Amino acid sequence: MQRSFLWLFLSLVLLGPSASYAQFTQRKALSGHIREEGSGQLISEARIELQNSFGTPITTVLSDRTGSYEFDDIGGGDCYLSVQHDGYAAVREFVRPDGSSHVYKDIFLRLTGSASIPKTVNPVSEHELSVPQKARDSFEKGVQLIAQKSDYRAAIVQFNRAISQFPSYYEAYAAMGLAQSKMGDATAAEVSLRRSVDMSQEKYPQAMIDLAALFNAKNRFSEAEPLLRKALVLDASSWRTQYELAVALAGEKRYTDAVASASAARDLKPENPQNYLLLYNLHIQTENYTAALADTDAYLKLAPDGPLSDKIRKLREQLLKDKPADAKQ
Repeated sequence: MQRSFLWLFLSLVLLGPSASYAQFTQRKALSGHIREEGSGQLISEARIELQNSFGTPITTVLSDRTGSYEFDDIGGGDCYLSVQHDGYAAVREFVRPDGSSHVYKDIFLRLTGSASIPKTVNPVSEHELSVPQKARDSFEKGVQLIAQKSDYRAAIVQFNRAISQFPSYYEAYAAMGLAQSKMGDATAAEVSLRRSVDMSQEKYPQAMIDLAALFNAKNRFSEAEPLLRKALVLDASSWRTQYELAVALAGEKRYTDAVASASAARDLKPENPQNYLLLYNLHIQTENYTAALADTDAYLKLAPDGPLSDKIRKLREQLLKDKPADAKQ
């Protein structure tokens, strides 16, 4: 079978989910951090329940080791967030989405009583506690400018301000690198992301993932892989780390290994259609045409009216026509 026409979509996924996922799904996302009221301490493993405007539960996530949470799609209407964690008073907050594609909201939990609370303290959270409030405010303004207005230039101004107020603010360097990448300045983005990685002593996985994604986009796959391996040690539950690792391994033509990482990304984030697009390409390369067909079905189920759906349907038809007879359904 000729595989070149099937493989062409890898050039799309090499852009990375941060650049292409919203383009494919056109969903409204909601993300932020769970913090302790007063101290600003990041809280991991908090239970965040997304509810519709009538209070009916939709889905639940746990905040990760850096206190962050994310819902890929909250729909277009109002909703609620119900947040719980042992030792803290439960919180239920109203969310009214604006016209942007991404809503950012931090939730603050208040300690209850004087009981000792078992919390995992890690280098990231300790560092976060040392950030001055003014620097934190500038950083949050930059994040809001990106999430709500896609105003990357103004966001960079805020991130630079945060860094001037707190020179070791490696989170701000990472966010600035992402904004610079979105503006098309890959050189500046690499400098900023490298500074974040170095300042954090390779303890901030977000910067490592974003830098690796930048390397993948520039076909520097052998540089991306070791960064992603280290990021996995820090957070084995990151679907995006597995995704970018699969892209790097595919770029090195290690397709069998890439399938394993892409499958892990899919299992961690099964509602992301981009994972199935990547797996489709890898299954074509490994001549697993039955699995490739299943990937197209899963993609179309998640994004039946997406910008690529018609092309995926045509690829599926051609795959059914050209693949070996014993692989047909």
